[in-house]
Amino acid sequence: MTIEEERQELQKMKRVIRKRELEEYRKALYNIDMVNGFVNFGAMANPAYNALVPEQVRIMDDFVEENESINLIGEGHAIDALEFETYPTHCVLGTPEADFIKELQGYVDLPNTRVYRKNSINGMLNDQVRADIRAMKNLEEAVFMGVCEDLCVMDFVRTYARFLDEINHKAKLFVVGNTVDTFDAPGHSRDEWKKIARLVMEQAGVIYVKDYEELKEQEKILGLRK
Repeated sequence: MTIEEERQELQKMKRVIRKRELEEYRKALYNIDMVNGFVNFGAMANPAYNALVPEQVRIMDDFVEENESINLIGEGHAIDALEFETYPTHCVLGTPEADFIKELQGYVDLPNTRVYRKNSINGMLNDQVRADIRAMKNLEEAVFMGVCEDLCVMDFVRTYARFLDEINHKAKLFVVGNTVDTFDAPGHSRDEWKKIARLVMEQAGVIYVKDYEELKEQEKILGLRK
């Protein structure tokens, strides 16, 4: 299916999806930092991340069909962001780098999609993200994907797990292995940091599955999917 055909299908879905209140959702999906500045162009871009997109789209479409919550977390830095003292200038809000990649654009305006911006690595520091999680009174499951696995994803997921503890809410948390990745750079081994990130997230109580099929199997075992 071409990108245009996918967009047309999403528009058909949009017409039949009923926008739900936060307390109605049973499942929430979080796709973290699949923006141009990390994927396609700019000082922090890693085009290899495009390989994650097909599996991400499969899972996101599943959430669309189930009328569940999709949440896009994207860096949108202030021009004077303190983070630029550590990393090159990237994903400045209002520039093309801060836009979500074209394959995700069709999801942005769906009734059950929420978009959040962050000025730091950790999207859980966004007040609205935490307020909306708190409002999901019936949440049973959260699924995480995106980049960079050992930075933005790991920080978000670990803080998410601890926030659920803080509000005394029990839910199953999943990271899908072939929808997350990180980068190779001097002093930063991709393979090493992927292992570290997985260990840290599993230590936080996250269930790490290799792909969409294993996610569905685990959901069935845990009574989260019929």
